[in-house]
Amino acid sequence: MGKRMRTTFLRISLAFILAWGCIIAPGIPASADVRPDDLVAGKPVGEGHPEVPDAPNIVADYAALCAKDGTILWERDAGTAVPMASCTKIMTALVALETVSPDTMMIVTYGAAWTEGSSAGLQIRDTLPLRDLLLCMMVPSGNDAAVAIAENVSGTEFAFVKLMNAKAEQLGMRDTRFSNASGIIDEGNYTTARDYLILTRAAMSNELFRNAVTMSEVGLEISGRWESFYSTNRLLWEMDGANGIKTGFTDAAGYCLVASARRNNFEFYAIVFHSSTEAQRFVDARVLLEWGFAHYRTVELINAAIPVAELACLDWLDRTVSVVAEGPVSVNVFDYNGPITQEVTLKEKKGPIKKGEVVGSIIWTQNKEVIAHVNLVALEDVPDPGFWDGVKIWWSRLWGGFSGKPANAKSTISLPEVFDLKIANVNG
Repeated sequence: MGKRMRTTFLRISLAFILAWGCIIAPGIPASADVRPDDLVAGKPVGEGHPEVPDAPNIVADYAALCAKDGTILWERDAGTAVPMASCTKIMTALVALETVSPDTMMIVTYGAAWTEGSSAGLQIRDTLPLRDLLLCMMVPSGNDAAVAIAENVSGTEFAFVKLMNAKAEQLGMRDTRFSNASGIIDEGNYTTARDYLILTRAAMSNELFRNAVTMSEVGLEISGRWESFYSTNRLLWEMDGANGIKTGFTDAAGYCLVASARRNNFEFYAIVFHSSTEAQRFVDARVLLEWGFAHYRTVELINAAIPVAELACLDWLDRTVSVVAEGPVSVNVFDYNGPITQEVTLKEKKGPIKKGEVVGSIIWTQNKEVIAHVNLVALEDVPDPGFWDGVKIWWSRLWGGFSGKPANAKSTISLPEVFDLKIANVNG
């Protein structure tokens, strides 16, 4: 079978598989489950999942979910090293983009053109810039494009793999090892779901990479001929907000997917390794991403216009000054990280108080970590007492001392110790 015929056959086969998957897998199959050792906010779900009644119900054996800021929301056996098939190409793309210019012209060698597995139909001596070769690799998952990139950047695929492993070490991917640029070989090519969250965040911060993986289809002119490519990532047209990033499959790795979705300024990354079928990996990823959107949100912790305390003015008998936050405070929170505590500190002082003067602070803590803080400021000026006011205050305190009357007003705080997430204003 010729190269072009083989490529056409692969495309037709892929289209058939995707269409069949849409028919047989509209929802979650009976084999999906919630496992007692699944982790939500770092804690096991447990038997019966009483603390997490809506825990993600998926098939994949190794998986993880995080927010764009790196907050890990959910994990399943995310520290176990497993092969990742064509998801390997995420690192190939990132290393190439960080090593040479995207306009660097590259030539497809004989070895690259005849690389086995998924193909972009590249031919020997095809010449195209890295930015186009990147699309050939990430959209139709061309193994030929991956090898061509590696050879053109480093001379040999072996030398390029060294750069991939060096980048993994730099990113802190401690349980990851690459042995090839395409993922076609499983031996010596492994990672963990947790490590791949790190890589995904790094790759999606590169605009050229992000643009490439968001494309559901692309047309390119290659050496004078026109080629059309279609993404292997079904989520791009099936899920609202889906924006990447890469599929993978080998017999050892099973069906894999690294997926991303963005809505209302929130972006989540889901890692799905060793799912049961081509269609199920998309169901698994979608379940995780939708669960993330349901439980990770922005809340307004404080409004700067509303007084939160009354601060005693120590030079006066019964005078206080209203205290407000220096500015509004909003923060992204994960419901299952537990309640948010509000610790208010007021600094009582003698002498005048100026409007806008810092007189305290609020610190918010969730799951033993500080998630926000803000200064508290006086809402108005409070001068020193005048001469006659001073005499009255001195006299009152003299006689009040005999009767136990307080020397001045007491400071009061109107905020509760725990912020109520149930009634919190949701932004986005």
